[in-house]
Amino acid sequence: MDVTTERHEGVLCARVIGRIEPRNAGEFQTAITGAVQNGDRAVILDFEELAYIGNVGLRALHITARVLRDRNARVAVCAPQGVVAAVFAGSGVDRLIAVYPTKAAALAAFRE
Repeated sequence: MDVTTERHEGVLCARVIGRIEPRNAGEFQTAITGAVQNGDRAVILDFEELAYIGNVGLRALHITARVLRDRNARVAVCAPQGVVAAVFAGSGVDRLIAVYPTKAAALAAFRE
């Protein structure tokens, strides 16, 4: 798994590539929460190139979202594909975390 970040107008965009599995779920949480700075008002997790997320990864996502919300940052996921989109649909992730089809759509929602 690889995580890269960039900022757009106070929004932290974290691109996650690869797989979130039991062996690296903690690394995912640390990478995201560690990248958040005081001025970040929102975080977008770009899952376009995330190939897999299982139960442990979903738990890490929920914990990460809770930590970010405790820091008063809004959280969204964008562009889940294939297996990841199917896992999201089956698990109800979209009821807890906003999911957008593209990063542009997520950024637009945060500008409103």
